Amino acid sequence: MKKIVTTAGLAAVGMMSMQAAPDVGLTPIQTSKLWSIQANLRGFYDDNITTVPNAIAQDSVGVEITPSIGLNIQRDQTYLGLGYEYKLRWFEDRDPDNADNSHRFNLDLTHDVSETTTFDLGDEFVIAQEPEVLEPTGATRLRSNMDAIRNRAHINFTTQLGNTFALMAGYRNDLYNYDQDGAGSFSALLDRLEHRFTANLRRQLGSSQTAGILGYQYRLVDYTSDDSLVQGSFLSPEVRNSDSHYVYAGLDHTFTTFLQGSIRAGAQFTSYDNVGPTVDDSTASPYVDANLSYTYAEGSNISVGVRHERNQTDLAQVGGSLVLDQETTAVYASIAHQLTAKITANVVGLYADSSFGDSLASNASDEFVSFGLNLGYQLNEHLLAETGYNLDNLSSDLGNRSYDRNRVYIGLKASY
Repeated sequence: MKKIVTTAGLAAVGMMSMQAAPDVGLTPIQTSKLWSIQANLRGFYDDNITTVPNAIAQDSVGVEITPSIGLNIQRDQTYLGLGYEYKLRWFEDRDPDNADNSHRFNLDLTHDVSETTTFDLGDEFVIAQEPEVLEPTGATRLRSNMDAIRNRAHINFTTQLGNTFALMAGYRNDLYNYDQDGAGSFSALLDRLEHRFTANLRRQLGSSQTAGILGYQYRLVDYTSDDSLVQGSFLSPEVRNSDSHYVYAGLDHTFTTFLQGSIRAGAQFTSYDNVGPTVDDSTASPYVDANLSYTYAEGSNISVGVRHERNQTDLAQVGGSLVLDQETTAVYASIAHQLTAKITANVVGLYADSSFGDSLASNASDEFVSFGLNLGYQLNEHLLAETGYNLDNLSSDLGNRSYDRNRVYIGLKASY
């Protein structure tokens, strides 16, 4: 039987993967032609390959191979991007299954219908084991030696209403499906469909540098497994189904050409329609999403942000109390700095504090810290040498959840 290890759940923070990397978005090579290919070869050391408490952690060296291919079509009114990435991660000392195989497919389409109306749609489908692949935003920190599927699709429409107003309407669908089944399994805990509908009214305030936002979101979480949420007696995962209403106001402001900021603040009202009469079936909590980005030199920038929201968790029951979800505050930052014409340093960091609300004692929480450092040296137009370090640390009030994980790597990346 393959060993499964569950770790902490975190709020979606709308940021980069916590694996520091030297390239963000499309590279000049990718934008200069119709298609592009990449291949990444790394050797690594991982001191906690299954993210378990340190006393029983197992370490291993290994090799990672990541080829990918992309298609980019740019027209006057339309952009289409298609991509596929395969990753093989081999561990020397992990038995019985010493290899992970992951796949990522993505589609991005943006079209200007007219001078005032734009729509964009996208889809990302992944089959993976590692949390940074399944959840690059950090929403769920899980490590398993089996395949899990996540599909994320969205469509947004934006239209200008006169000279000062604009309306954005969007829909996003997230699907999660884990291979492990049975009572208390990953499937029981986390298989679900999430629907999110968004409407934002935007108004220019005084000048083109500032815009005010009034927004509303409706989010529906529907658990889909037929297995029992807990062992020993049947408890349907649907007991954790929820729907949330978000109301918020915000500002987008361009301080200078190089400094921009955004904030959304309001409230999240969540209802749980399937819980029993002894559990409070609704709650209200703050909602905050704020970020600031600054480009301080050519090839160098810094981004910081904070997000507070309710989110799903891998915990179902503690001490006989039902855990419906958790409330998380996450603070994150990233720095990319061009040290020389050929050397780039990237640093990313995340701190998240998650509490479990009325379902557990008020002082029960998880604290998660993630840090990544990458140094890249551009050997030539097509070849990059890189080395890096990544840390994950979970400190939990609940049982055998706390752990440290340190990873170091060195490798080469080829692009054409």
